[in-house]
Amino acid sequence: MKANTKTLMAVKTFLIDQQEYWDKEGIISEIVTETNLLRHKYMGNNTLSTDECGIEWDGDGICVLSDFVNSFTNIFISKICNVLDSFVEEDIDCYFVEEQ
Repeated sequence: MKANTKTLMAVKTFLIDQQEYWDKEGIISEIVTETNLLRHKYMGNNTLSTDECGIEWDGDGICVLSDFVNSFTNIFISKICNVLDSFVEEDIDCYFVEEQ
């Protein structure tokens, strides 16, 4: 079976060109919260915002965490879209396991 090109391109368009419909920033915030990594013992259940955290190396400020996360997310989405492009017109039968 061949991958459906229209479906793949629709997903790609949705991910890149229609981010306002799937609230990219909201999803990033949700994921940050789910990691439970931006907490301090004195904060209780509260989570730091990524714009409240900085990345440093050897005492030098590198960037604000929110800038890193946003850039990482955009690059990750681009890489996922490249994967979607690679599926166009490809046989995808090998991805389906038949139950015996």
